[in-house]
Amino acid sequence: MQTSLGVNNQLAIDPTATDRLSSLARSDPKAAIKQVAGQFEALFLNQMMAAMRSDDMGGEEQSSDMNTFRGMLDQQLVSTMVQGTGTGLSQVLARQIEGLAHLSGDTPSGAPMNLQPLAPLPTTTSKAIRQYLDSAGVATPAAAASPAAVPTDRKGFISAVLPSASRAAERLGVAPELLVGHAALESGWGSRAIRHPDGRESYNLFGIKAGPSWRGESVATLTTEYVDGKPRKQVESFRSYDSLQAAFDDYAKVLESNSRYQGVRNQGDNAQGFANALQQGGYATDPAYARKLAGVTQSLLAR
Repeated sequence: MQTSLGVNNQLAIDPTATDRLSSLARSDPKAAIKQVAGQFEALFLNQMMAAMRSDDMGGEEQSSDMNTFRGMLDQQLVSTMVQGTGTGLSQVLARQIEGLAHLSGDTPSGAPMNLQPLAPLPTTTSKAIRQYLDSAGVATPAAAASPAAVPTDRKGFISAVLPSASRAAERLGVAPELLVGHAALESGWGSRAIRHPDGRESYNLFGIKAGPSWRGESVATLTTEYVDGKPRKQVESFRSYDSLQAAFDDYAKVLESNSRYQGVRNQGDNAQGFANALQQGGYATDPAYARKLAGVTQSLLAR
């Protein structure tokens, strides 16, 4: 049955959708790819709506039940939009996936999705697309882990960034542990590292924004800023680097060249003094920033 708009009356939350998609992938690969692309578009739009909902614009706080029903409504609205005209993103993704799956324009319906293994996927193919390809039955070789990727475990993170931190720390006259701790706080030990939409590392572990004077590559991402002491979600543009060393060198340059951070330099291993000077210089808007940073760096100095 179809609505007056020609959109299928399909619930966004459908536990049988994966089974149907796998079956369709075997019988009509191109139709399955279109559904995969549509689901990715829906995922993207859902994330956008969730980000918008998370920014409290001064309204009254809703109950947990109301938030649940509102989330379900958002999902259904996105599903209806994607099943209709959508935003055009799914059509672009479908063409890309067809190319990755080696499906030419004259591939007959019912032909096997992927008789031969695909060539290695380009780095521009996002992890989300890979996951959807897998769910549709398209066999793809595992992506080789980038040797320059920032580790997300504490020990691995420290080992990866310490050499770059040491050179920058020498320039600033502080202990390397203070810079490692600062990078850890800003990036959540690498778990919240700023990455490009295609998954590439930006190596921006310090949350340095790309202002008008920045001439390098940049990446936009959702971040939390504090306005009048209250957290608010907003999209900001951040600097992107080619390596960890480039990121730490630029961080040292920012602290060296800006008079606001004069008190940061030559603090040695004074974790509290380093943290206080950063907050006083306006490095972050979080009112508890100095306390959080001092806690992280002191734990590293005590190792």
